[in-house]
Formats: sequence, structure tokens, C-alpha cells
Amino acid sequence: MATSPRAPRSLEKRELDKLIRAVERHDSTRDQALVLTLRHTGIRVGELCALSLHDMAVSERAGSLTVRSGKGRKLRVVPLNADVRRALNAYLQKRPPSRSEALFLGQRGGGLKPRAVEHLLTKYAYLAQLPGATPHTLRHSFGKHLLDLGSDLVTVAALLGHAKLQTVAIYTTPSQRDLERAVERLSWEGGGG
Repeated sequence: MATSPRAPRSLEKRELDKLIRAVERHDSTRDQALVLTLRHTGIRVGELCALSLHDMAVSERAGSLTVRSGKGRKLRVVPLNADVRRALNAYLQKRPPSRSEALFLGQRGGGLKPRAVEHLLTKYAYLAQLPGATPHTLRHSFGKHLLDLGSDLVTVAALLGHAKLQTVAIYTTPSQRDLERAVERLSWEGGGG
């Protein structure tokens, strides 16, 4: 008997909100911008760490990140929503001067490394009581939420930097929570009986 692929681990909106609140309590504009960028763009941690100041275009009404280091060295432009634009602008106002062109700086003034981002996210996930939340979990959450809100596979594939739709189709695999919600809806539609 063949088994269906498991849905990738993702966080629900309330869990993501809990994570964001944990970051906000630590009053780090860099960490807020970093986590919101991961949450609202779905970029990979390596792509985030490779971003330079020149890869960001932000105004009050629009914004984007140019991802130059995607898989297969493919370039893509990812739009930024208002939450990320505000967070990035707040971070840039407080960003310490550096010789590094990296968008996100570490404590020594150089660009952040993927392990440092993973460590930061692990810390905030622990504080938010969300074990297992990783940068990749935020990527999966981004893809799943877009599909749940009605975005098509082609759009989600483009945003995530996937060349094949089959790669994105895994986000359509229902999670255990999705299955439970579907069955629970039956009791509401049938009047409870």
C-alpha cells in the first residue's frame, strides 16, 4: 500500500502571531525585520543571509527583495507587504554603520550566517513555546497560507523560487489539522446531528 507524502510542517497563523510577539518583546528591530521577512516572503535562510542593501527596494507603498542566490542561481524578485516594509525601514534606521553590504548584520558587523539565523529563531520559538519552529518552517507556512488563501500553484512556485509545480504541490497535502477541521465542519453543516 502506497503512503501519501506528509505535509511539510507549518505553523498556523495564531502560532506565527505568538512567535512575532516573542520577538517584539525583545525590542530588537533587526530580529523583528528578519523574522517578518522570513514569515512574509518565504525565502530560504541562505537567501536571506545573502541579501545585500542593494537587493532591497522599499517605499511607503511598495517594496521588493531581489533574491540573487536562489537554488540554481536563479534570480527572482519577491514583493514585500506593508508589515515587512515597516519592519525593514525601522531596522535600517537603527542599523549600525558597517563596511559590510549585507542587509542583516551580526554582532561583529559582518553579514549574518544561516546558523546564526537558525539559532535566533530557535531562541524565539522556545520563548513562544513553539518547539521545532525553524526558518524552513516559516517558508512552509508562507507557502501553505498562500494556497489556503486561494493563491494558485504557479504564483506560489514563483514566489518560493521553485521551477517545478510538483515541488509546490506538497503544500496542498492536507495536514492532520486540515483533516480534523474538514470532519468538524460536517457537524456544523448538519446542524450537529
